Amino acid sequence: MLGRCAALVALLVGSVACSSAATGSTGLGSDALGPPLATSAEVGKWVEEKTGECDEVVSRSMEEFAEFVGPLRSKLYSPYVAEWGTCKAGPYERLGLVVFQRDKLADFQHAWQGAMAGGEVSDNPDFGFGNGFALSGTLGLELLGLHDLRCTPVGPDEVVEHTLPAEAEGCVYVLKPGHHH
Repeated sequence: MLGRCAALVALLVGSVACSSAATGSTGLGSDALGPPLATSAEVGKWVEEKTGECDEVVSRSMEEFAEFVGPLRSKLYSPYVAEWGTCKAGPYERLGLVVFQRDKLADFQHAWQGAMAGGEVSDNPDFGFGNGFALSGTLGLELLGLHDLRCTPVGPDEVVEHTLPAEAEGCVYVLKPGHHH
């Protein structure tokens, strides 16, 4: 597994062109995260352009989503997901390509804040976020220019390239070091 993960990172480092800076986006929230992608097929094509993988996107049902992320994360993500699919890319046999309902991104972030405050979850969402979409993996996604969604403050010792305001007050999109232009 570690070898396959290293291979994905190497592939991403070698193949990633600057995505969010190339869009010239001046929007706030997810609009500042690069090109808007509205279908899992578009997300898969974007991943394939960046990595050379993910050429066969399989559309999935919300029941399959619940099985994929587990009951707690399904409860938190599902009400805000427009559609999702999977593909094989790097170490991920089934990389989740999740498209959010754009008008509900703030609601999603507020719900996550509430789940953290209520003790349901102890950490931030675990997807890599782009403009209206997210990928389920975590390894190497910053190399694609994807951001972490943080609804807790960035710690003083944490190294980040930049932060952008998210849709909900108290949440930000954080880019970890490793994004290559």
